[in-house]
Amino acid sequence: MRVKVSRSPEDFIKLKRPWQGLLKQSVLSTPFQTIEFQKEWWTHFGSGELRLICVYDRDDLVGLASMYINQKGVLQWVGGEDIADYHDVIVSEKNANVVRELVFDWLSGPQAEDWHSADLVNIPQWSRSVSHWQELSLAQGWKVESRVETVCPQLALPDKFESYLSVLGGKQRREIRRKLRRADAEGANAVFVTEPSDQYLEIQEFIALMESSSKEKAEFLSSKMREAYINILQTMQDSGMLRLCFLRLEDRNLASYAYFSMGDTLYLYNSGYDISQYAALSPGWVLLAKLFDYAIKNGHKRFDFMRGNEDYKYKFGGEDVPLMRLTINR
Repeated sequence: MRVKVSRSPEDFIKLKRPWQGLLKQSVLSTPFQTIEFQKEWWTHFGSGELRLICVYDRDDLVGLASMYINQKGVLQWVGGEDIADYHDVIVSEKNANVVRELVFDWLSGPQAEDWHSADLVNIPQWSRSVSHWQELSLAQGWKVESRVETVCPQLALPDKFESYLSVLGGKQRREIRRKLRRADAEGANAVFVTEPSDQYLEIQEFIALMESSSKEKAEFLSSKMREAYINILQTMQDSGMLRLCFLRLEDRNLASYAYFSMGDTLYLYNSGYDISQYAALSPGWVLLAKLFDYAIKNGHKRFDFMRGNEDYKYKFGGEDVPLMRLTINR
């Protein structure tokens, strides 16, 4: 096997087909490892020096670490920390050990002297990447630290919505059913958007609800972030991975979720609510319950709430999957 490092943003385009093929075999395969997400993130947020560290077996791409060195000389994942919930080397289980070692060897060699530390976030705890690179770093005499940084609650989905409800606590199950009955009686309907409109009106509606739902989300959507975030959502919607759903009462949107559908997993990405009125209908809970029903009916086998330990995630059955932060100082 050999390592080839791509340093130009144009290489995203050149790598598109082999990248997509590799991702289908990867140990970790989420929307954040897709070339569509990575390319769009780099377009809006990329700075410093791009390092797409590719491992080839003859002419076949068998491993890829999508990284960059920021202007302070820190090695990081392309995709960043704020809007990408998962990171890792893209590689199959079969080739994982050798690919991780080849990537590390390149990073520790004389050709990669332009970084002094690494800050690698959002690596699933079950991945061997953290412990493997920790061992290799210690062998180099480098300082290294790993810790659990956050969690991504998730759960396996049964074949029927009623079976899902049956695994929840009795109080929670009764509360969900009560809220669903009330919303249905008021005429609230869930609308699932699988195809984007020409003007991406649904994304604009989602962003408006997201901004109105909390001060923190409004501050997150600063002018620069807002434009980039919308473009990323549009790109992921065009790729067929991003979907939107709304809870509507007459012509008014009360709540919305943006989520990814990839493989057999539904990834809950972000949310927005109209907090000015209709709070008594609990539109967020109602729409989430309807999204669970929709996910099960459409063949999803796993529901991933993604980063954060908000209480509602556990009330709906989420169980923590820890995410690690690995820091290395040469």
